Amino acid sequence: MYQPALQVVPVVVDVPHAGRRYPRGFVDNARLPLRGLRRSEDAFVDRLFSHSVALGAPLLVAEFPRAYLDVNREPYELDPRMFEGRVPAFANTRSMRVAGGLGTIPRIVGDAQEIYRGRIPVAEALARIDALYRPYHAGLRGLVQRTQAAFGTCILVDAHSMPSAGLDRDGLPKSDIILGDRFGTSAAGYIMDIAEEAFAGLGLRVTRNRPYAGGFITEHYGAPGSGVHALQIEINRALYMDEPTLTPHAGFPALQEAISRAMADCFARWSGWLEEWREAAE
Repeated sequence: MYQPALQVVPVVVDVPHAGRRYPRGFVDNARLPLRGLRRSEDAFVDRLFSHSVALGAPLLVAEFPRAYLDVNREPYELDPRMFEGRVPAFANTRSMRVAGGLGTIPRIVGDAQEIYRGRIPVAEALARIDALYRPYHAGLRGLVQRTQAAFGTCILVDAHSMPSAGLDRDGLPKSDIILGDRFGTSAAGYIMDIAEEAFAGLGLRVTRNRPYAGGFITEHYGAPGSGVHALQIEINRALYMDEPTLTPHAGFPALQEAISRAMADCFARWSGWLEEWREAAE
């Protein structure tokens, strides 16, 4: 967790999928090499949004990898076929994410390759949830609650990346930025409108709620009627990294600066400060 010296905006930024600290035992026992396991990372998204702290918003980053544990899921979305032993009766074993191999303990990496050589003990899965999932969400929940208490509202920015390959649902090339608010249910419309204008104003191609409208975090935390808004932002990886080698390319600094400028614009307008800044400048 990265805290500003003084939080001056009603915003929290979280990055749940950029973790790159791989437990040694997990890597040693996986059927995939480390580079294969890293295909699930939203690589370097924490660095792309790192300027959020200087802009006055706390930043929460999951340092453990998504392939090991996915905090953008319900706490117990578990596939019984993955485990030795019986999963708890309260586990959600039939979600679409579980069926696709992408539950709380993923079965596959992003390109549909199996992670494990065989079944793993269910006790190990439950231990990961207790040790990592619960503290992450306790931290995120605390940030959201403290922000709302201080400002009367909270805007949660849930930051991700997406592979550049493939087409969206309409058969068009993927945009630079995809914004998701679960079709208006996780954030008030002006939150999305301001974000779209900020990114589009920098020459980036933006689409809304396509192909994904947001995940568990936006669904779980977004409650516009109660003053908490959650917006998912996905960045096209081709803008900043070489996807086969998982390394930043020459476009990284420019995109990092563009995201910083877009977030500064959003933070000011979400806070109702933009006109005050303009008047001060005049």
